[in-house]
Amino acid sequence: MHAHLKTLNISVAAALLVSVLTISPSGATPISNDSTSSAFPNTSHLSQPLSAVELPEPTMARVIERLAAIPALTPRQRNVANVAFLRKRIAILGRKQVGDTYRAGSSGPNAFDCSGLTRYVFKQVTGLDLPHYSGAQYKMARKISRKNAQPGDLVFYLRGSAHHVGLYLGNGKMVHAVGYGKKVRIRPIFGPWYTRHFTGLGRVLPA
Repeated sequence: MHAHLKTLNISVAAALLVSVLTISPSGATPISNDSTSSAFPNTSHLSQPLSAVELPEPTMARVIERLAAIPALTPRQRNVANVAFLRKRIAILGRKQVGDTYRAGSSGPNAFDCSGLTRYVFKQVTGLDLPHYSGAQYKMARKISRKNAQPGDLVFYLRGSAHHVGLYLGNGKMVHAVGYGKKVRIRPIFGPWYTRHFTGLGRVLPA
Protein backbone atom coordinates (compact mmCIF):
# COMPACT_ATOMS: atom_id res chain seq x y z
CA MET A 1 0.00 0.00 0.00
CA HIS A 2 2.80 2.41 0.96
CA ALA A 3 4.74 1.63 -2.23
CA HIS A 4 1.62 2.22 -4.32
CA LEU A 5 0.96 5.60 -2.66
CA LYS A 6 4.58 6.60 -3.21
CA THR A 7 4.24 5.78 -6.91
CA LEU A 8 0.93 7.63 -7.05
CA ASN A 9 2.41 10.74 -5.45
CA ILE A 10 5.36 10.75 -7.86
CA SER A 11 3.01 10.39 -10.83
CA VAL A 12 0.80 13.26 -9.67
CA ALA A 13 3.81 15.50 -9.09
CA ALA A 14 5.17 14.71 -12.53
CA ALA A 15 1.81 15.44 -14.15
CA LEU A 16 1.55 18.80 -12.38
CA LEU A 17 5.08 19.74 -13.38
CA VAL A 18 4.40 18.85 -16.98
CA SER A 19 1.21 20.92 -17.01
CA VAL A 20 3.02 23.95 -15.62
CA LEU A 21 5.76 23.71 -18.26
CA THR A 22 3.10 23.02 -20.97
CA ILE A 23 5.18 20.09 -22.23
CA SER A 24 3.75 16.64 -22.80
CA PRO A 25 5.19 13.68 -20.88
CA SER A 26 7.03 12.55 -24.02
CA GLY A 27 8.55 16.02 -24.46
CA ALA A 28 7.34 16.29 -28.10
CA THR A 29 3.71 17.41 -28.20
CA PRO A 30 2.59 20.67 -26.52
CA ILE A 31 -0.35 20.39 -24.14
CA SER A 32 -3.56 22.28 -24.90
CA ASN A 33 -3.63 25.91 -23.86
CA ASP A 34 -7.03 25.41 -22.25
CA SER A 35 -6.74 26.75 -18.65
CA THR A 36 -8.90 24.02 -17.16
CA SER A 37 -6.88 21.14 -18.54
CA SER A 38 -3.68 22.91 -17.50
CA ALA A 39 -4.84 23.38 -13.90
CA PHE A 40 -6.27 19.86 -13.61
CA PRO A 41 -4.06 17.39 -15.54
CA ASN A 42 -5.56 14.20 -16.92
CA THR A 43 -4.93 11.35 -14.51
CA SER A 44 -6.41 8.55 -16.64
CA HIS A 45 -2.95 7.22 -17.37
CA LEU A 46 -2.26 6.62 -13.67
CA SER A 47 -2.47 3.08 -12.37
CA GLN A 48 -5.26 4.01 -9.90
CA PRO A 49 -7.64 7.02 -9.77
CA LEU A 50 -7.16 9.43 -6.87
CA SER A 51 -10.73 8.84 -5.71
CA ALA A 52 -9.95 5.21 -5.02
CA VAL A 53 -7.28 5.94 -2.37
CA GLU A 54 -8.40 4.43 0.96
CA LEU A 55 -8.74 6.82 3.91
CA PRO A 56 -8.64 5.81 7.62
CA GLU A 57 -11.88 5.68 9.61
CA PRO A 58 -12.83 8.93 11.37
CA THR A 59 -10.72 9.33 14.51
CA MET A 60 -13.67 10.68 16.56
CA ALA A 61 -15.63 7.49 15.98
CA ARG A 62 -12.80 5.44 17.46
CA VAL A 63 -12.53 7.78 20.46
CA ILE A 64 -16.26 7.50 21.18
CA GLU A 65 -16.08 3.73 20.86
CA ARG A 66 -13.25 3.52 23.38
CA LEU A 67 -14.94 5.90 25.84
CA ALA A 68 -18.09 3.81 25.71
CA ALA A 69 -16.05 0.77 26.72
CA ILE A 70 -14.76 2.43 29.93
CA PRO A 71 -16.83 1.27 32.93
CA ALA A 72 -18.66 3.92 34.97
CA LEU A 73 -17.19 4.91 38.35
CA THR A 74 -18.69 3.28 41.40
CA PRO A 75 -20.13 5.54 44.14
CA ARG A 76 -17.04 4.88 46.25
CA GLN A 77 -14.68 5.80 43.41
CA ARG A 78 -16.61 9.04 42.81
CA ASN A 79 -16.39 9.86 46.51
CA VAL A 80 -12.63 9.26 46.59
CA ALA A 81 -12.16 11.46 43.51
CA ASN A 82 -14.27 14.25 45.04
CA VAL A 83 -12.37 14.18 48.34
CA ALA A 84 -9.01 14.22 46.54
CA PHE A 85 -10.16 17.33 44.67
CA LEU A 86 -11.24 19.01 47.93
CA ARG A 87 -7.90 18.24 49.58
CA LYS A 88 -6.08 19.90 46.72
CA ARG A 89 -8.30 22.99 46.90
CA ILE A 90 -7.90 23.24 50.69
CA ALA A 91 -4.11 23.17 50.41
CA ILE A 92 -4.13 25.78 47.64
CA LEU A 93 -6.38 28.18 49.56
CA GLY A 94 -4.39 27.68 52.76
CA ARG A 95 -1.18 28.63 50.99
CA LYS A 96 -2.82 31.77 49.62
CA GLN A 97 -3.25 33.11 53.16
CA VAL A 98 0.51 33.17 53.81
CA GLY A 99 1.50 36.68 54.91
CA ASP A 100 -1.91 37.59 56.36
CA THR A 101 -2.06 39.17 59.81
CA TYR A 102 -2.70 37.30 63.06
CA ARG A 103 -5.66 38.72 64.96
CA ALA A 104 -7.34 36.99 67.91
CA GLY A 105 -10.97 36.09 67.22
CA SER A 106 -10.67 36.67 63.46
CA SER A 107 -11.53 34.18 60.74
CA GLY A 108 -10.64 36.05 57.57
CA PRO A 109 -10.56 37.01 54.92
CA ASN A 110 -7.37 39.00 55.63
CA ALA A 111 -6.67 38.33 59.31
CA PHE A 112 -6.89 35.13 61.35
CA ASP A 113 -6.22 33.38 64.57
CA CYS A 114 -5.22 29.70 64.34
CA SER A 115 -8.68 28.11 64.43
CA GLY A 116 -10.10 31.02 62.41
CA LEU A 117 -7.74 30.11 59.55
CA THR A 118 -8.77 26.45 59.43
CA ARG A 119 -12.42 27.46 59.81
CA TYR A 120 -12.16 29.95 56.93
CA VAL A 121 -10.48 27.54 54.52
CA PHE A 122 -12.92 24.72 55.18
CA LYS A 123 -15.91 27.02 54.88
CA GLN A 124 -14.74 28.42 51.53
CA VAL A 125 -13.84 25.06 49.98
CA THR A 126 -16.30 22.58 51.50
CA GLY A 127 -19.05 24.70 53.06
CA LEU A 128 -18.44 23.06 56.46
CA ASP A 129 -18.69 25.26 59.56
CA LEU A 130 -15.88 24.29 61.92
CA PRO A 131 -16.09 25.63 65.48
CA HIS A 132 -13.93 28.68 66.11
CA TYR A 133 -11.84 27.00 68.78
CA SER A 134 -8.91 24.59 68.38
CA GLY A 135 -10.04 22.31 71.23
CA ALA A 136 -13.53 21.96 69.72
CA GLN A 137 -12.05 21.20 66.29
CA TYR A 138 -9.93 18.49 67.89
CA LYS A 139 -12.97 16.88 69.50
CA MET A 140 -14.95 16.73 66.27
CA ALA A 141 -12.05 15.46 64.13
CA ARG A 142 -11.37 11.76 63.57
CA LYS A 143 -7.91 10.98 64.94
CA ILE A 144 -5.34 9.69 62.45
CA SER A 145 -1.69 8.62 62.56
CA ARG A 146 1.13 10.68 61.11
CA LYS A 147 1.81 8.11 58.38
CA ASN A 148 -1.79 8.41 57.17
CA ALA A 149 -1.90 12.22 57.19
CA GLN A 150 -2.90 13.90 53.93
CA PRO A 151 -3.24 17.52 52.77
CA GLY A 152 -6.39 19.01 54.29
CA ASP A 153 -6.04 17.26 57.65
CA LEU A 154 -5.60 19.26 60.87
CA VAL A 155 -2.54 19.37 63.16
CA PHE A 156 -3.19 19.99 66.87
CA TYR A 157 -1.00 21.32 69.67
CA LEU A 158 -2.94 21.16 72.92
CA ARG A 159 -0.45 19.93 75.51
CA GLY A 160 0.86 22.05 78.37
CA SER A 161 -1.89 24.69 78.16
CA ALA A 162 -1.28 25.16 74.41
CA HIS A 163 -4.30 25.69 72.17
CA HIS A 164 -3.19 25.66 68.58
CA VAL A 165 -4.20 24.13 65.25
CA GLY A 166 -2.68 24.18 61.79
CA LEU A 167 -3.68 23.00 58.32
CA TYR A 168 -1.60 20.08 57.07
CA LEU A 169 -0.15 20.53 53.54
CA GLY A 170 1.74 17.26 53.14
CA ASN A 171 5.45 16.41 53.33
CA GLY A 172 5.54 17.18 57.07
CA LYS A 173 4.49 20.84 56.68
CA MET A 174 1.52 22.94 57.67
CA VAL A 175 0.20 26.46 57.19
CA HIS A 176 -0.97 28.22 60.35
CA ALA A 177 -1.68 31.55 62.00
CA VAL A 178 1.25 31.61 64.39
CA GLY A 179 0.41 34.19 67.06
CA TYR A 180 0.58 37.84 68.08
CA GLY A 181 2.91 39.98 66.00
CA LYS A 182 3.45 37.23 63.40
CA LYS A 183 2.02 36.46 59.99
CA VAL A 184 0.41 33.34 58.60
CA ARG A 185 3.25 31.10 57.48
CA ILE A 186 4.28 27.61 56.38
CA ARG A 187 6.54 25.55 58.63
CA PRO A 188 7.33 21.93 59.58
CA ILE A 189 4.85 20.38 62.01
CA PHE A 190 7.72 19.55 64.38
CA GLY A 191 10.26 21.88 65.98
CA PRO A 192 11.46 23.01 69.45
CA TRP A 193 8.07 24.30 70.61
CA TYR A 194 5.88 22.20 68.32
CA THR A 195 7.31 18.79 69.22
CA ARG A 196 6.82 19.51 72.91
CA HIS A 197 3.16 20.49 72.52
CA PHE A 198 2.19 18.15 69.67
CA THR A 199 -1.08 16.32 70.36
CA GLY A 200 -1.92 14.65 67.05
CA LEU A 201 -3.62 14.92 63.70
CA GLY A 202 -7.31 14.90 62.95
CA ARG A 203 -9.47 14.45 59.86
CA VAL A 204 -12.67 16.32 59.08
CA LEU A 205 -13.10 15.19 55.48
CA PRO A 206 -14.91 11.87 54.96
CA ALA A 207 -11.93 9.98 53.58
